[in-house]
Amino acid sequence: MKNQLNKNTVLSLILNLLLLITVSGCNNEKEIRNENKEEHNIKEAGLNEDAENHTDEVTLSEEQIKLMGIEFSKIGSQNINGYIVASGEIMIDSDNESKVGGIIPGRIKKIYVKEGSFVRAGQTLAVIENPDIINVQVEYINSRNDYEFAKQEYNRQQKLSSDNIGSKKNLAELESIYRKALANYKTNEEKLEGYKISKDRFDKIYQDTAANLQKTYSITAPISGYVVSRMVTAGQYVEPSTDMFHIVNNSTVFVDLNIYEKDLQYIKQGQKAVIESGARQNNIYEGKISFINKVFDDLKRTVKVRISIDNRSQELYPFMFVTAKIYVSDGNVTAVPVSAIETEGDNKYIFVKTNEMKLIENHDDHKSEEESEEGKDHNEKTGIVFRKYQIRTGISDDRYIEIFPLQELNDGDEVVSKGTFYLKSELKKEELGEHEH
Repeated sequence: MKNQLNKNTVLSLILNLLLLITVSGCNNEKEIRNENKEEHNIKEAGLNEDAENHTDEVTLSEEQIKLMGIEFSKIGSQNINGYIVASGEIMIDSDNESKVGGIIPGRIKKIYVKEGSFVRAGQTLAVIENPDIINVQVEYINSRNDYEFAKQEYNRQQKLSSDNIGSKKNLAELESIYRKALANYKTNEEKLEGYKISKDRFDKIYQDTAANLQKTYSITAPISGYVVSRMVTAGQYVEPSTDMFHIVNNSTVFVDLNIYEKDLQYIKQGQKAVIESGARQNNIYEGKISFINKVFDDLKRTVKVRISIDNRSQELYPFMFVTAKIYVSDGNVTAVPVSAIETEGDNKYIFVKTNEMKLIENHDDHKSEEESEEGKDHNEKTGIVFRKYQIRTGISDDRYIEIFPLQELNDGDEVVSKGTFYLKSELKKEELGEHEH
């Protein structure tokens, strides 16, 4: 009995010991997992913080600043008698453009011009044939004869009536016939002019055997200019709705510019503008604002402004892209040197010198970890932090340019006015380094 109790006691102790070991192991494993998770979160937070700190910042030592020749200028108020830069497109002056066709159907007998030909207003471009042209002239001749006869009879009866010889009834009838003949004659006279047929050719039609009826209709140029398109050929049958020629006179052209809403405050009708074209880089063309659209383009966030340009040299072509400088009155604006502006795509920005200092680690990638640790104290330096600020720009006078910061800046803040390219390169290097890391 005593032996059996001892055996039960020993077995109970062994089971308790195993249970204790199992519980202890689970707790240790849980603690290890928690520690690993906490360490991972700390590292991740550190990386995120590091990324945030370096996204728009560059840290340079005093030696680097001197070596790269970096210079500074304070943000402040400047009196600028400058200009706004805008882009746009050359457009045809609609008053100097014409699509030419006829007013009657017919078959083209002859064409006198080619594409590229210069024509003057009134010059014949082509002629067409149509039997209706003969009918119009015959109707005119008959209506003129009826009118002249009715006029004579009416005048004769009017004289008899004044002498108390003729009948008033006959006078009234002849007056009605005369007025109808006059109306018919004037209608056919207008139709004759529409067909561009001179009525003078019929003055001696009964006395002069050389007088004959016109058999063709002339298509003439309504304006002077160049034939940029010819859409018909000889022998082709055309309707009044057919466009036969396209004539353009580019002695004056329009430049339609897109002005952003921030610059609208400076724009006025009559302002001077200078146009530059990539195709004519050594030439400039002056003009004035002739029109400011009253409709805002919600997609582009711009307003169309039109410049009228003298183009008698024919050097500017419709639909070419150009840039323009619109000169505005002077005024005090927040500005920085033009050299301080950096561009990246459609965005513009500046580098501002801050009062912050940060540690710079200059280590050699080829050194071992032990060598790096030993020389760590010698390679660490402090540097000045430069921060990138996105901006929009306004007027400029080629020395200073107006800025509209998208983040808060103060007058007196120092911007990098020389050496911005170096800071831009350093920022790119840091971005690449983060991705690799």
